[in-house]
Amino acid sequence: MALHTSGEISVDVPRSAAFAFLQDPHRLAACVPGCHDVREVGPNRYAAVLSSRVAFMTLSFDVTIEILRMDAPDAIDARITGDAVGLVGHVSATASVRLAEADARRTTIRYTTDIALTGKLGGLGQPVFRSTSAQLAREFGANVKKAIESEPARPASISLARSARRGPGAPA
Repeated sequence: MALHTSGEISVDVPRSAAFAFLQDPHRLAACVPGCHDVREVGPNRYAAVLSSRVAFMTLSFDVTIEILRMDAPDAIDARITGDAVGLVGHVSATASVRLAEADARRTTIRYTTDIALTGKLGGLGQPVFRSTSAQLAREFGANVKKAIESEPARPASISLARSARRGPGAPA
């Protein structure tokens, strides 16, 4: 079963500040509903647990996230793969974030995710997964907007310089 979700938000910060937030895996993961236990496992690779309530059950996945592209301050692309915990099933997804400058102090963030579920999970019911996926995408957008706009202002050039020394996706 394949699912596509997308969304767009506007944040009241410059694009460089929005990118500095989004490139930090721990700050970004805090915005993903049900994402926890994020840890770095290699350069541009992270492990995490994703959990979500779908209909009458809670599904959890042990996943690996690989940063495929980090093009400051415009784009981030990632691949997510993992296995369901306690069920036969596998998730494979791609996620993309695009940032556009609306003006000097406002940024438009567009995000998309393409998700494929296989095994028993793929046959559980596409309408249920589709509505849950859409709701999670809306929550993610609202969480990102709130987190970015409530962060104390910090010079984006310092965050970007720190990440350049540590590599893409390193905590700032």
